[in-house]
Amino acid sequence: MARLLALLGMVATAQCSSNMTLSGYVCPTCPSTPDPGSLLKNLPKVYNVVNFAFVGWNASGGIVNQFDAPSKSFKLTAEVVKQLQSEGRTVMLSIGGGAGGVITGDEPATFSSNMANGLIAYSKSYGFDGIDFDIEHRSGDLMKCATVINNVLKMLKQKKPSIKISFAPQMVNLDPEVNTISAGFNELAPVIGPSLSLIDWVQPQMYNSWPGVETLAYAQRYTSELLKGYTVSDVVVPPMPPQKLLLGYPASSNGAGSGYLPPCEVVAMVRSMHQPILGLMTWDIGWDQKDGWKFANCVAQK
Repeated sequence: MARLLALLGMVATAQCSSNMTLSGYVCPTCPSTPDPGSLLKNLPKVYNVVNFAFVGWNASGGIVNQFDAPSKSFKLTAEVVKQLQSEGRTVMLSIGGGAGGVITGDEPATFSSNMANGLIAYSKSYGFDGIDFDIEHRSGDLMKCATVINNVLKMLKQKKPSIKISFAPQMVNLDPEVNTISAGFNELAPVIGPSLSLIDWVQPQMYNSWPGVETLAYAQRYTSELLKGYTVSDVVVPPMPPQKLLLGYPASSNGAGSGYLPPCEVVAMVRSMHQPILGLMTWDIGWDQKDGWKFANCVAQK
């Protein structure tokens, strides 16, 4: 009997270990989401992290609402956030995006505190669990840009220690195989490296790069290198804890200019990893809905 119970315990553990986090974006103003209200009502259970995209910022660091979609009769409310949380989901506010603003490193001295205060205010007003950083554009001195963002992260945790923080870097901006920090390469290494202890998870965008790195084989190699950690231009990026890493993929072929891979192959690749990672991220949930929920269904399969 003891042996049988032990075997049953091993099976249960194996079943639990097959579960993965699926983080997805809801972009009410995007073409992928013609009806945000309907999308949220029909959201598959496997989406256990929902990121609302996006808010922006002004020249002083103040936060600008860019996620309401009046033309679609959608306004994000605290009640919408609370309903998603009641379904067991973590709800994040995402800042930035491909059409977002630029961090220059020459911002006013109060920029970081203004941004942190604004994000905290939005978090409290809507009830978000945390902030997702998808700041894709930087210019000028990249180390100064990193300092601006790092200061925001520190202030967020000081003001609200329980707040969750995630990052969605473009793969090339957190790349262990490139030995430089320059425009378009490792721009976020000086942020994620020093601030990794403040970040709850990192979800690199494994798309919109180039064909040689948009493969399953490269994703496995990339993951292995991140888990080891790396140093670039004297910036140390510590070993990434596996339970802080999600790999990001387009939900459908419409979700990105390049890098789409069949969802079930992506899911199988992640589940086969010798060192299990937290899971997957997808852009975006609207494209998944339009494609018949293929991405969500692949994650749901055991």
